[in-house]
Order: sequence, then C-alpha cells, then structure tokens
Amino acid sequence: MFARTRRLEMKMRLILLTAVIGLVLAVPFQASAQERTLVVGGKNFTEQYILAHMIAELLKAHGYPAEAKPGLASGDVILSALRRGDIDMYVEYSGTAWTGFLKQPTEVGIDADWVYEQTAKGMKEQFGLDYLPTLGFSNAYVFAVPRAFAEEHGLEKISDLIPLAGRLTLGGTLAFMGDRPDGIRGAEAVYGFKFRRNRAMDHALLFQALQLRQVDVIVPFSTDGQIAALDLVVLEDDRGVFPPYHAGILVREDVLEENPGLREILEKLSGRIDERTMAELNYEVDGKRRDEREVALEFLKEQGLID
Repeated sequence: MFARTRRLEMKMRLILLTAVIGLVLAVPFQASAQERTLVVGGKNFTEQYILAHMIAELLKAHGYPAEAKPGLASGDVILSALRRGDIDMYVEYSGTAWTGFLKQPTEVGIDADWVYEQTAKGMKEQFGLDYLPTLGFSNAYVFAVPRAFAEEHGLEKISDLIPLAGRLTLGGTLAFMGDRPDGIRGAEAVYGFKFRRNRAMDHALLFQALQLRQVDVIVPFSTDGQIAALDLVVLEDDRGVFPPYHAGILVREDVLEENPGLREILEKLSGRIDERTMAELNYEVDGKRRDEREVALEFLKEQGLID
C-alpha cells in the first residue's frame, strides 16, 4: 500500500512539473510578442521631433510599449532604417517619397490627392510599407526672404529671383543642397538661375543665418513657425519645381500584421493637424524653446486623444 501511494505521489509530481515547465517555456514567447517596443523614427528637424513623440505617446496611452527616436538623416538613411527594422514607423512627406524613393516626375498643378494615393500604392508594392492617410497638412520647401528685401526688389514668386540670383547667397538644409530632384539641383534646372553661393546648413540655423545676413534667401519648410514670427515673405513656386508634400505615417506591413489594433490607433491622428496648427507647434519649440515631447503631449490632450 505504501509503495503504491508513493508511486502515485511521484506520478502526480511529474505531471505537475511537466505542466510548470510548459508554462515557463510559453511565457517568454508571449512576453516578447507583447512587450516588443515599437520604435517611432523621425528626421532631424523640429517638426519630426514633435511628431515622433506625438505618435509614441499616443501608442503608449493605448498600451503599446513605444519610444521616439528622431534625429535621423533624411532620404535613403531613414528609409533604410525603417526597412531594416531599426525603426518601425515615421512620418514621411508624399513629395519626398514620390520623387526621391519612387523616382517619379512632378509638374505644375499636379493633384496632391493623386500624388498621395499613387505614393501609397508605390511604397506598398516596391517596399512593403503602408502609407497611412495623411495627418492633414502639407510641408513643402519654400523660398523665403525678409519682407523689406521682397518689397525693395519686387519679389512675389521664385522666378523673380532669376535676375538677382547671381548676386545672392542662398541658405538651405543639407538635404535640399544634396542631389535630390526636388532640391537645389531641380530648382536650378527648372528656374535657370545660379546663386552666387549656396550654403548648406542644419535646418535650425537657417533663420539665424538670415537674421545675421549671412544669407540673403533661405529655403525652409512651409510649416516653420518662424516664417510668420520673423514676417518673412514666401515666394510662389510659379514653375512647380516642388511637388505636394502631404505628411503621413509610413509603417512596415509586418508591424501592422503583428499588432492588429495598431492601424486604428495610428489613424486617430489622420486629418488632425492642418498647416497652421503644425506651424504653431513648431514655434512652441523653436520660438518659445519648449520641449518637443511636452508640446506633443499637450496637443494630444487638447485633442482628447489621451487623458
């Protein structure tokens, strides 16, 4: 009787041990799937810092471990980081993807919605990336000058710079002064001008360089808050060198597949931000020297997207 009881106890212990081992082996797999941190990338200018934090904080509010990783270089660098898995998503502009990644031409009056739709289709087919509906604003390259300078020379459109360019210094971002078709190379080809000097610099230095008269003309972004703050005149792109640049979240297909509810959460930002709002958010950081994450959180709370 004792031996039989002993064998029964050992059998029960074996069954219990097997169950515990099975549970222990299953836990790491489940935890890794649920706890993998989603990395929200961003380029190296103010707007992208704000948007990266905004997306990351929205995800965290809905239970997703997430972190913002802005400060990456534009173009192929950030696209490669996304495709490689270093980041899981970031905000891209339709014109940049259309001309830079998909190598498509642009023209005066090209329809912005059509470009966005075709860009989304192309990015999915060529790179396996989903381009979610636009956040609601366009952020284009613009030529800008001080108001007094514009009035002195009668400047209203970019072509008005043609007779003056040879005597002027142009300031632009490193990306704009690079080899992209919608950068200085494209502008020179379309408008037929050549500035006396082209100065490439970090985006954050453009307005300072203009105020210090180190440059005469700058090429910032249309949503830069300092354009209005410094009363600059934005010149009309009358020959259409710049395509539409509507902003939207670019995310890998596998990330959406692994997280079924993720798309719905990200699309809560769709259509929420117009150009004036984005410019105001940018100015909170650039003009008032506030923290990017703080500005992003404030916006999400005002919109009722987080508590």
